[in-house]
Amino acid sequence: MVWLDNARILAILAVVMLHVAADFVFELKVGDTEWWIANLYDSAVRWCVPVFVMISGALLLDPSKCEPLETFYRKRVSRLLIPLIFWTLVYLGWQVVKGKIKHQPETMSSLLTDLLNGQPYYHLWFLYMIIGLYIFTPFFRMIVMQATERSLWFLSFAGLTFAAINSLHIKLNGLGDGLFINWFLLYVPYFFLGFLLRQTTYYPPPKLVLSAFVTSVCVTALGFYFLAESAGKAAGLYFYDYLSISVIPMSVCVMFMFKRRNLPIWDNKKTKLLASLTLGVYLIHPMALEVLNFAGVGAMAFPAIISIPVVTLAVYVCSLMGAWVLSRLPGLRRCI
Repeated sequence: MVWLDNARILAILAVVMLHVAADFVFELKVGDTEWWIANLYDSAVRWCVPVFVMISGALLLDPSKCEPLETFYRKRVSRLLIPLIFWTLVYLGWQVVKGKIKHQPETMSSLLTDLLNGQPYYHLWFLYMIIGLYIFTPFFRMIVMQATERSLWFLSFAGLTFAAINSLHIKLNGLGDGLFINWFLLYVPYFFLGFLLRQTTYYPPPKLVLSAFVTSVCVTALGFYFLAESAGKAAGLYFYDYLSISVIPMSVCVMFMFKRRNLPIWDNKKTKLLASLTLGVYLIHPMALEVLNFAGVGAMAFPAIISIPVVTLAVYVCSLMGAWVLSRLPGLRRCI
């Protein structure tokens, strides 16, 4: 399934672009020209996290993968828990170093609060969330084995509908994200949807998929603008949420696009190598981005229309090189 490797590679590029564009979106006045450019870039890549969750579902919910619970969990500990612990410690240290450089030292209580909130650094929330999915995957497999495909489709879309309503309620009322051990529950429908999209032989017409994708991006960008203007930027962020009414169809469209083109981005060997380093790029890229910003060559130092894609590529390449180096070191390869 080459298309899943392609999805990994392009999804991590989308994650990097999302974080590069974020500085413009959050620091500039809503409605400014540079803000609009960044808003469009950011809106166009909001599918990245749902696609990662669907990739996991496509691979892990395969009912043919019959293995004892002990074997499954042992593999997941090696693959995810070790990187999570290692990079949690790294980024807590990173915050301490940044605080000293900026003469704004971090306190032990603030670091502990971040850790207990499941966000020792802003991007690590994903690992804390997906651990919940992995814990329950053996039991989700049982559901897949017993349920009909039609009932799984219903389960997925009903779950996403409730999740979208919940997300809107949270953003409009300024509520927090809740206890991090519950985050995975809202992403369970995406998990099942990934398996279903892998299995289905139905392909919507390409023009319909492209039109739905473009419409979703426009609704995301415009929805953020109008809601931010009327209710504040915090409320407008609903349309950026991975479970918003616009990002859900956008993400499904992207998965269909990937599946339709089952050819490697590069040759097979290089494509598999890039895909295998995706987690490493995800874990490293905030450091690369912040170093560029600190050096004065970040995206906001130049016009957004050019700087966002250029800095995205620079951060990706730097992170990829770092991940490749770590993958060659016996003591650290298990950390990415």
